[in-house]
Amino acid sequence: YTAFLAGEPSPLEPLPIQYADFSAWQQDWLQGEVLEGQMGYWRGQLEDLTPLELPTDRPRPAVLSYEGGTHGLRLSSRLAEGLRALSRDEGTTLFMTLMAAFQVLLHRYSGQSDIAVGTPIAGRNRSEIEGLIGMFVNTLVIRSDMAGDPSFRELLEQVRETSLEAHAHQDLPFEKLVEELQPERDLSRNPLFQVMFAWQNAPEAELAMPGLEIRPGGVGGEVAKFDLSLSLWEETESEAIGVLWSYATDLFDAGTIQRMGEHFVRLLEGIVADPDARVGELALLTKAEWGQLMAWGTGPELAVPEGVCIHDLFEARVAEAPDRVALVAQDGRLTYGELEARANRLARYLVELGVGAETLVGVSLPRTTEMVVAVLGILKAGGAYLPLDPDLPE
Repeated sequence: YTAFLAGEPSPLEPLPIQYADFSAWQQDWLQGEVLEGQMGYWRGQLEDLTPLELPTDRPRPAVLSYEGGTHGLRLSSRLAEGLRALSRDEGTTLFMTLMAAFQVLLHRYSGQSDIAVGTPIAGRNRSEIEGLIGMFVNTLVIRSDMAGDPSFRELLEQVRETSLEAHAHQDLPFEKLVEELQPERDLSRNPLFQVMFAWQNAPEAELAMPGLEIRPGGVGGEVAKFDLSLSLWEETESEAIGVLWSYATDLFDAGTIQRMGEHFVRLLEGIVADPDARVGELALLTKAEWGQLMAWGTGPELAVPEGVCIHDLFEARVAEAPDRVALVAQDGRLTYGELEARANRLARYLVELGVGAETLVGVSLPRTTEMVVAVLGILKAGGAYLPLDPDLPE
């Protein structure tokens, strides 16, 4: 631009190739054994992948609107330096450490052990295309398994190996991968992953041109391509780490994402303090939230007549308002009268089977109306219920 203003020839060397040359080369190269090698890795890596089910503030709509919001925060220079030191000690990059921590957060929020996160990659892995104008960015899927509650140090090693392997197989375009794997398509979700993690490590440089003052400007209108996206970058002057959360407003409220951001910071502090802690034991709650929990546990006591059982108290409530809704669950709702009638029928049946005092009755049911009916029916029959988790060994 400066040379153009001065009427001088461009100082830039002619580009050795153009984007069309790269596109033709890629299509010619990415076939046969090369394509099968790339595809074989991703088939094995993403086999039996299930969607991430984060708790949301609203039910997932059939079709997302892609309307979004953002929330920004900073990781202090002290915390950032602790993360850098941990990365150096473990032979990982800051990207790997932060990715592992983010996956722990998603694991703790969702309760799922199998966590897949998308991440953008520059795609300029050949010297001929470093200075070429064009779109080379590709998307990789980093999948981690937290079954067995590993330590964070163990998880970090897993993420390191997975990341290195994924980068070694980065040449397969994401859209080609989706086309080949043919996951069940759903207009309410992105295929293969629903959450994005972006580590922005391109060097910052100010753009200076004669006679012009240049500054960044917003494009207006927040857009959320995914359920949730986390973008991080190192701040050169402060040595802190900037963080930007982007989220689908169809699913999440601003307060939920703000709380998630606070939990992420608390999680990172715990990781730096003790990387050998199990991922299920790392603290998420802030001091304010701990205080709130403690306050909830110290309220006034409610006097209950001696010898009165829970199901007795429930029956008294039924007599007061039989038509009021007592229970709302994913499979429907029941009034107090309906819940009482169904629990009584079950209690009579259990008594016929011999249930009485000191009898334990196992309950292996999801969180539905049937589960509450079962608990009440067992108590009415005089027995005691034993919750059974179907995921536990026999």
